[in-house]
Amino acid sequence: MEDFDPIEKMNASVSTLEQSRYINMDKLLKERDLAAVADILLEDTFRETDIFRKDLVDRFLDFALFKVQSGEPYILSMAYPSKRMMDKILEARVITLMNEHLYPEIVLRLLKYFTRNLHDSDTNLYLAALIESDAIIQSIYDTFLLFKKDIFNTNPDRRCVNVKRVQQVSPRTDNKSASPLDAAARFKYVLEFMALKKNVSHIYRAENLALAGAA
Repeated sequence: MEDFDPIEKMNASVSTLEQSRYINMDKLLKERDLAAVADILLEDTFRETDIFRKDLVDRFLDFALFKVQSGEPYILSMAYPSKRMMDKILEARVITLMNEHLYPEIVLRLLKYFTRNLHDSDTNLYLAALIESDAIIQSIYDTFLLFKKDIFNTNPDRRCVNVKRVQQVSPRTDNKSASPLDAAARFKYVLEFMALKKNVSHIYRAENLALAGAA
């Protein structure tokens, strides 16, 4: 069974991540125009053809998550513990890059991370704290509804297909790692946190997040 630790061990050093692509992500984000940074990241994405290999957009998320994990507590509710970066200027640039310049390419990366992160759901909130775009939140909600619908599929293989597609794993992967109930619960947790963080009533309400009944 594949190991779904958060984006391949987020306790790895940022320097190791950067050296693998010879990009100093911190310097790039602080010194270059964000539109130019987006062009650099996306150019690598379009060049990379292997979906199982990390491109620079994936590595940007690694970097952002590492910076949040090593930051300060951000507690909107004790049930939803998150963090924020210590460097607020860098954080603001990361948020703008993620929500404006890297949309829509960033969406599938975020969905993949949330869906793969089986063992440490709190870290999903670290990335969720950086999300402000209604379009990205809508995609998260739509994916929640997709997984919620799959919960009631009685075919044990078919019910896991959509989760595996978002995870970008082989269809032969053990179904235990691709439970739509577990995935929907993780997305529900993220969406509940987003509702604390900002007004999302035009996208969904609390009653829409029930795992039983109509959306």
